[in-house]
Amino acid sequence: MRQMSGQDAAFLYGETPNWHMHVSALMVLDPSTCPDGWSFARFKELLVERMPEAPQLRWKLRDVPFGLDRPYWIEDPDVDPDFHIRRIGVPSPGGPQELADLCGHLAGLKLDRSRPLWEAWVIEGLPEGRVAP
Repeated sequence: MRQMSGQDAAFLYGETPNWHMHVSALMVLDPSTCPDGWSFARFKELLVERMPEAPQLRWKLRDVPFGLDRPYWIEDPDVDPDFHIRRIGVPSPGGPQELADLCGHLAGLKLDRSRPLWEAWVIEGLPEGRVAP
């Protein structure tokens, strides 16, 4: 168990039902350059294999009673990769506007505070077979 940093606590306390303080990122990849090809299953497998190297992916929030101090991070021994690693298709025709709209929607979803505070979305259906993991 480790106490949340002041910066992390500020992000947490700054959230409202309509204003989420989590951080999002997007990268669009050309899977034709992958030596062994691309698959969602392999992406997920690699991420799960590497989770032991990133303990923050296993931390979940634990509030202090009565809010008397900053919350703590505790280890979640039962992280469910199926919950955290997801796939979705961009609506047709899959261009920049549809991708932007989908990313805006995903960024607008509140993270489940009863689980580690992260999600990895893989967006498929982009032009030229590209993916956005």
